[in-house]
Formats: sequence, C-alpha cells, structure tokens
Amino acid sequence: AVEALMRLRMLDGTAVAPGLFIPIAERTGAILSLGYWAIRTVCAELLIDNHVRVVSVNVSPIQLKTPGFATSVAAILGETGVAGGRLAFEITEGLEMEMNSDILRCISDLKTLGIRIWLDDFGTGFAGLSWLRLIDFDTVKIDRSFLHDSSTPRGKAMLQDIIGLVRNRGHKILVEGVETDEQLELMREFRI
Repeated sequence: AVEALMRLRMLDGTAVAPGLFIPIAERTGAILSLGYWAIRTVCAELLIDNHVRVVSVNVSPIQLKTPGFATSVAAILGETGVAGGRLAFEITEGLEMEMNSDILRCISDLKTLGIRIWLDDFGTGFAGLSWLRLIDFDTVKIDRSFLHDSSTPRGKAMLQDIIGLVRNRGHKILVEGVETDEQLELMREFRI
C-alpha cells in the first residue's frame, strides 16, 4: 500500500508545511474540495490502472462531519470504477474530534462502501482508547515516536504494551518509521 499526502508549493516554489495549510483549509472550508480532489486523483491515477493495490488518504474531521460525504465518495468510486476496498481513509488520533453520531454514521457508511478506516498516529493524542472502543478500525498505525524510543528497555516495553493492546482489540497494526535493520528486527520479534 501507499499513502497519498497533500503538499503545497507557493508560486515561487517555496514549500508550505501541511501543519500550516491544512488548518487554514479546514477553517475556510476549502478542505472539502481539496479532499474530493485528492480522492478522485488517487482513484483516477493510482488505483484505476492497478499501479498499486491500496492507497490511503488522510481525511479531516470536517469531511467526516459534512452531510453527504460518503455519498460523494461513492460517486467518485462509481465514476472511476474503483472498488472501495482499494481505498483507506486515515483519521489522525491527535486531532481534537468528538465522536458524535454523524461522524460514526459516516464512518459506517464508508465501511459499507468497502473503504478501510485506519487510525493514524495512535498514541499521540488523548482520544485513542475511546476511539478504539467506538470504531472498528481496519488498521491502527502506531506513531513513529514509540519505535524511535524503543532503544531503551522502558521504551521497548512501552511499544510492546501498545502493540499488545491494539492486537487484543483485533486490529491490524502498522508501526510507523521503521528505518533501520535493528528496528525491522524488533518488528519481527513483535510479530508485526
């Protein structure tokens, strides 16, 4: 699988960090058109010709709260002929998002379309355990900071505990940030 990430460059070529432009897009409502563009582009350019099997796209709470979001996504899938099971939507655990009934219903509708729902950056926010209780995530992505702290006995134990918690809930696990042979070997040791 691959992850499609939104990037922005100014006219002079200067890169704008997502942490700067995404909140502005959310405040102004532009995130809706940007989000639909990202989903349509992923379907039309990466999934339609089977370049990759699954693509994940980050989804904003604003999108999940928008009436008709799942219907619009269904229309994009229909237009492009892409099966929903080839698309994953990532919800960032660090985001302040109350899990109201509209969001839960939208997630349920997206799952009905076959879209996978992934929890991103698990462990960095304050809502992760509540979200694990409320939502049947297909995959939980454990934040890279836990892997990078695993060089100490305490850090390794913490990562192992988090993996055990997520595994006991029945979710698939993806640990972000594996960059060295030692980290890869640790993931094999933890059966990831």
